[in-house]
Amino acid sequence: MRRIALLLTLLLLLCCAVAAAEEEPATIVDSTGNYEYILLEDGSAEIVDYVGSAEEPEVPAELDGHPVTSIGDEAFSGCGLTRITLPDSITFIGANPFRECLRLRTIHVSSDHPVLAVVDGVLFEKTSKTLVCYPCGLTATEYAIPDGILAIGDGAFCGCINLTRVAIPDGVTSIGNGAFYVCISLTRILIPDSVTFIGNDAFNSCLSLTSIALPDGLTSIGDCAFFYCSDLASVTLPDGLTFIGEYAFFLCENLSGISIPDSVTSIEEGAFAFCSGLSGITIPSSVTSIGNRAFSCCSLTNITIPDSVTSI
Repeated sequence: MRRIALLLTLLLLLCCAVAAAEEEPATIVDSTGNYEYILLEDGSAEIVDYVGSAEEPEVPAELDGHPVTSIGDEAFSGCGLTRITLPDSITFIGANPFRECLRLRTIHVSSDHPVLAVVDGVLFEKTSKTLVCYPCGLTATEYAIPDGILAIGDGAFCGCINLTRVAIPDGVTSIGNGAFYVCISLTRILIPDSVTFIGNDAFNSCLSLTSIALPDGLTSIGDCAFFYCSDLASVTLPDGLTFIGEYAFFLCENLSGISIPDSVTSIEEGAFAFCSGLSGITIPSSVTSIGNRAFSCCSLTNITIPDSVTSI
């Protein structure tokens, strides 16, 4: 009976796997050979990859007779674009489709586009008031996000190596995953108290960032949020913070001191590993768990662990 039960379980899992695989829409290469797309339930097309070689493509409103309504996450990522034009048919745009397009300087949409807008060369989604893409090819060293924006999308500034300062206005509540990934020249960023979410890898490899004050409304720091911010020497953590994610400050070798607020309950794996300048730290009595290698390869000479810690 046990063998039969096991066999039935395996067959059920196999059927579920097959069903899941069948639900994945097939990728189609369009007749020009420039775009890979999938068909959505309403028969419209979502571009998932650009395989063409044009430096200034005009995305068509139709592919093989299907209206193009969507551009998927990172669909043009890493392409050698210098300019791109998006059609009015687009009703949805995923996480920065132009991530790491290092030469991209111009994104063009019509002035009356129903969903998208370009302001000072930067692409926004109107309905959610999200900054979607700051083109990597822009040469400005400073940028102030316009008032009224509520979110910085995933990967929005990824690879923008020219930026040294970014000002975020009051009202922005979310900084997406990888939003400033590899902004290697970024030395200063002003984060307002309205921000309540900082995603994974948000400032990963911002090598020139020297200090940062995190907003009072922030309750968690995402995994690898400040991973390898090698010049980061000063961090102010808010009193309401409860969670410090995995490898959040990994390899921040100039971080010499940090005060963990009483609200923090968990310090995750590798959170401060390889912070070679960290010599002493006091863990508050609110902390109940300290993850694997949380302080590995630090220069600690003094650490206080409270009775509240039940797991190391």
